[in-house]
Amino acid sequence: MSNARIPVSLSEENYHLNKTIYVSLLSVLVGIVAGFGAIGFRYLIGFFHNLFFHGTLSFIYDSEVPFVSRWGFLVVLVPAAGIALANWITEKWAPEAKGHGVPEVMVAVMEHRGVIRPVVALIKSLASAISIGAGGSVGREGPIVQIGASFGSTLGQVLKLSPREVIILVGAGVAGSIGATFNAPIGGIIFAIELILPEYSIMTIMPLVISSTIATHISLLILGNSPAFTLPMYQFVSSYELSFYLVLGILAGFVSIGFIAVLYRTEDFFDELPLNSTVKALAGGLLVGLIGYVLFLLFGEYYVFGVGYAFLTEVLADSVPVVLLLAVLLVAKIAANALTLAAGGSGGIFAPSLFLGAALGGAVGLTVNALFPELTASPSAYAIVGMAAVVAGTTGASLTAVIMIFEMTRNYEIMLPLMLSVVVAHFITAKFYRETIYTKKLTRRGIKIQLDKRIPVFRTVRLGDIMKTGFVSCSPVSRVGEVSRKMHEKAIGLLPVLDGQNVVGTVSYEELFRSGCREEETIEKLFTPKDITVDRNSDLYDALNRMKKERTNLLVVTDSSGAAGLVTRNMIISSYLAKRESL
Repeated sequence: MSNARIPVSLSEENYHLNKTIYVSLLSVLVGIVAGFGAIGFRYLIGFFHNLFFHGTLSFIYDSEVPFVSRWGFLVVLVPAAGIALANWITEKWAPEAKGHGVPEVMVAVMEHRGVIRPVVALIKSLASAISIGAGGSVGREGPIVQIGASFGSTLGQVLKLSPREVIILVGAGVAGSIGATFNAPIGGIIFAIELILPEYSIMTIMPLVISSTIATHISLLILGNSPAFTLPMYQFVSSYELSFYLVLGILAGFVSIGFIAVLYRTEDFFDELPLNSTVKALAGGLLVGLIGYVLFLLFGEYYVFGVGYAFLTEVLADSVPVVLLLAVLLVAKIAANALTLAAGGSGGIFAPSLFLGAALGGAVGLTVNALFPELTASPSAYAIVGMAAVVAGTTGASLTAVIMIFEMTRNYEIMLPLMLSVVVAHFITAKFYRETIYTKKLTRRGIKIQLDKRIPVFRTVRLGDIMKTGFVSCSPVSRVGEVSRKMHEKAIGLLPVLDGQNVVGTVSYEELFRSGCREEETIEKLFTPKDITVDRNSDLYDALNRMKKERTNLLVVTDSSGAAGLVTRNMIISSYLAKRESL
């Protein structure tokens, strides 16, 4: 009998292997599109940069070299014009293309089975290129992520793949896009695993590897094989230096919290303004322009315009020797990025996080180097560690931060302090804020995204989506006979007890039977007081934990008006199995 089962097992294994090979082959195409998409997007940014700041028609633009616009003071109008145009484009054709991009991919995976409208890639590319090219203080990785993810999703939909396979191709698009953007293929893979995909397996990881490899190789062929940033020779000088990196990690955590808080408070402020969206975009863009122009008058560079890689190059070359300048740029970049996104601009937050980390790390490095020159490395070492720490604090993607910074600098000596600062920054943000810059955007819309891969399905189904409305209940003054008959008629062994809209506990058929009370008596002294309420935005995992704690098989789902529905253990199990089958 055991021999008869072997072909079945082999057949199943062969089926899954063939599926993995098929999706991996498709990821070659995804990687090609992601690679050329990343390169094309860079050239598109260059075109709009030259058009807006210099009045010329050219795709040639080096973001790592400072520039001076020909418009003089009128340069303050450039970000206003670009952000207003980008806002108009996204509002008209693809509202989901507004903002920093990655959260929209996350919610497409978790809520919509990986489905992304094809038009999103086109609109996101155009709007973000205009925003960045016109000096909007945002990064290019968010738009590129949406480009790759959108193509992966579209390919999966055209070929009528299963939702799970569509999601894998979305992840492949993300991995390829990040790998090609930063010349960091492993970082692209880890980014997709940490933030996009809901599970780990050979079937999900292999397509990511192929796509990232292909996309990065295309980028290398066209843009050259060199690290994104060059770090001077670094040596670990003293064990005491780890304490300075520990402090840097703590500061990076609080800077990350401040960055996230300022961004979303600024968005709230703009949303509440009783103005037309175009007027808001012009006002926000004008403020960004003024910040850049004031910095130009004070320090000779605009600094906050665009992705900010010219500043990173200077910091990592130890060419910014003044702590005050770095402190000013830290505040200015947070303000400029928040204004750009709140006003309706389109672009990512990864590059701004790198900017903030470099400013913070550079300031810390200059300080400790002045105080303890014999114990510390150059300020540029602290800048590169600060970059990773702030990225980890803002995005929650700590492993991505470590791997990507290592790939972008190709300097292994920096790894020990790098890992220490990243972990500390991550813990500080998680402890005192509990949201990342990506998840915060979604929870504000009532969407709960969990980055814990251990129990992905339980974390992706909200109770409000499966609860039963119009459920049967009783009150403390209900009579024993009435409650017993209700349970018998509905074949229910346990009822929630509600005092008005307040849930006070449960009563079971067994409790009524064993009480020996007369039918006309109330159940006021018979029911078991329990906190069996759970918010409608909680997930299956939260519900199971509450059931375990209260030793109950049912929960009352609440919203702002009170009791809204009911979930039982069987409903949770059924929802889990249904979700698993759909993936």
